[in-house]
Amino acid sequence: MAKLVKNNKKEDTLSHNEKAYKYLDEHLPYTYVDLTVDWLIKRGHKSPNKALIRNVRNKTILRNDILLALVEVATENKNSIERINSIVS
Repeated sequence: MAKLVKNNKKEDTLSHNEKAYKYLDEHLPYTYVDLTVDWLIKRGHKSPNKALIRNVRNKTILRNDILLALVEVATENKNSIERINSIVS
């Protein structure tokens, strides 16, 4: 009988999402919902429901476009904090 190789593609495809959520835990501001809505509107997307953004953040729903917006908001927040620290120091 031939040995069967386990197919772990699901874990590999979701690893970038786990990295994104770890990044969000570190850098996303508490007031992320309105900032995410503003970011999506600037990019030409239809204004999403605020509950949908919270559900994506809490890993209840997986929407890559909203997850990308959350990561962009977290990056802007991180850059702002670094800039403030460099000016103050």
